[in-house]
Amino acid sequence: MDFFSADFLETASVVSHVAAGFTALVMAPVAMMTQKGGVQHRRWGKVYFWAMFAIFVTALALVYFRPNFFLFMISILSFYGAFTGYRALYRKRPALGAGPIWLDWLAAGVAAVAGLAFLAWGGLIAFGLLATQIPPVFGLVGVGFGVSLGLDALSDMRSFLQPSTDRNWWWYYHISRMSGSYIAAVTAFTVQNVTRYMPVELAWLPWVLPAVIGTPLIARTIRHYRQKFESRRTVQSGRALAEAG
Repeated sequence: MDFFSADFLETASVVSHVAAGFTALVMAPVAMMTQKGGVQHRRWGKVYFWAMFAIFVTALALVYFRPNFFLFMISILSFYGAFTGYRALYRKRPALGAGPIWLDWLAAGVAAVAGLAFLAWGGLIAFGLLATQIPPVFGLVGVGFGVSLGLDALSDMRSFLQPSTDRNWWWYYHISRMSGSYIAAVTAFTVQNVTRYMPVELAWLPWVLPAVIGTPLIARTIRHYRQKFESRRTVQSGRALAEAG
């Protein structure tokens, strides 16, 4: 067997991509259901992150063998969410020197450029200015991905320069980005495996349903923790005043 043949490398990429995808889809809920900050949460969260990294690398390889711009877009979008969500754990205290490093800036720069490219590509498709067999309505998906990725990258760059004064910012950020990356991964899975069985007029649903369902859940979770931390600070302030009096 020629381990360097195109056929073998393509097959290896497909198998690795599927295995990494299955791992990520299973590990994310496991991490979510464990105690935040606990040993099990950190363990399965790391497994999820590295599975997302494997998805990203194998997706790039598959794009080479099987050109698919949608796959290229969603692989970047999902991994950027996982990467920044993971890196937030190392940037908890910017004032104490735990701020962004060159890798954070590089990732944000690449994401910003990619977002602009996706936005331009989607716009050209939507307005019928690019010769392709892709239905114009799917150009809006590219526009949406581009805007989302670009705004995330710009928001990160701004936070690098002006860190949040909320000591719990990284908690909300971690939840938002890691959960967002999972939504993107679920979107990729449903598009690849469900769309083919749906009527053409409903083929757009797998592209939007994961975000429509997941985004409010993320917002609700963050709101829950904001209220929890605020209540805790209020109690601590009351105790401090009582002891001072």
